[in-house]
Amino acid sequence: MKRFLLIIIAFLVPVAAFFVALEVLVQTIPNSYNYKYQYVKSNGKSIQAVALGHSQLYDDFMPEVFKLPSFNLCNSSQFYKEDYYILRELLSYMPNLKLVILPIGYVNVKESEPNAFTERSTFYHEYMNIDFDGQIPISYRYECFEPKRAFEKITSYYMHHIDIVGCDSMGRRNTHNLSDRHQSLDSANMLQLYTLKTHDQSEMMIWGESYLVEIGMLLQSKGIQLILVSPPHYWTYLDAVNTEQKAFLQKHIKRYHQKFTFQYVNLEDDKRFVDEDFFDDAHLTELGAEKFTKILNERIELKNN
Repeated sequence: MKRFLLIIIAFLVPVAAFFVALEVLVQTIPNSYNYKYQYVKSNGKSIQAVALGHSQLYDDFMPEVFKLPSFNLCNSSQFYKEDYYILRELLSYMPNLKLVILPIGYVNVKESEPNAFTERSTFYHEYMNIDFDGQIPISYRYECFEPKRAFEKITSYYMHHIDIVGCDSMGRRNTHNLSDRHQSLDSANMLQLYTLKTHDQSEMMIWGESYLVEIGMLLQSKGIQLILVSPPHYWTYLDAVNTEQKAFLQKHIKRYHQKFTFQYVNLEDDKRFVDEDFFDDAHLTELGAEKFTKILNERIELKNN
């Protein structure tokens, strides 16, 4: 029995050492989550406005053009649940925050709720100090529990010298510029992915709606202004739009006015955005982002605090 235990230990020790080394090494790689967390902790007192949300505002909001000192806190596939916990974690570092900008559009309307936790939950936990009220499973707490992904990040960064941070100094994604666009705008078919097949509004929902309400009430209680914006889309190639989905979204936006205070800016089919403004049919280039942010400057009515 003793010999058997020694064999087990001899096997487990190098395995454990491998996972520990993998975890330590992958944590040394710069990433957007850690960068944004540390930026706010170090510069939060100067921030008066932030954008939160998914990849559309990650591309679309350009802080250096906005009329208030601001920062882009968005990330890919970041929805209201993550936005809520990010605000809870970082609000204390931004005592002069006046304005929060959130996206609300096609991408937020789904037929079912997403999984409670995804691989990105690991990034929020590891690099932004978010434990989702202690509900995050152990398997999502460390990158080494996804060894294939961790190893790919290590090889990409250390062997191929690929920058995987993915954002500029003000937090905006810097890999979707016009010079990076190598396909026709309709080839990605992003909007077709967002457009539901069902036309039955009873089967539709706003992803993470309860967290959006929590965000609205939290900001309202602190006197921080909330802006909900529907980002622009490249409509010209689409043969059909799910009009029921669009109506569902607008109906819910009206409902939110009964729960918390916000300003709504709808730019989803704004004709001022032209070909060169789009990286694909749902995301803007740096030219479109500058235009988008300047339009927000015009449309947002700042309240006197």
